[in-house]
Amino acid sequence: MNTKIVDVKEYSSKEVSILVQIVLTELMLIFAIINLISDVFMPAFYAIIVMILFTMAYNNVKIYKKKYMTSVYVVVGIFVAITTLMEYVF
Repeated sequence: MNTKIVDVKEYSSKEVSILVQIVLTELMLIFAIINLISDVFMPAFYAIIVMILFTMAYNNVKIYKKKYMTSVYVVVGIFVAITTLMEYVF
């Protein structure tokens, strides 16, 4: 009986977080083009920007080991989230 051993590739969190950042950037570009036509998806666009900023902050700490811009990304992400909530929810 021929048995073949298959290696299972495990993804590290570094690869996944970079992939998430790439996918969110592509979504941001798509929603930016859609928002040129109509402003219906503007809250979704801002939510994607907030997610990109938090992902960039995570990647700065875990992958690039640069902690100086991390606080800037977090502060801007919180600011955009609060202003979006204030504008569209309340």
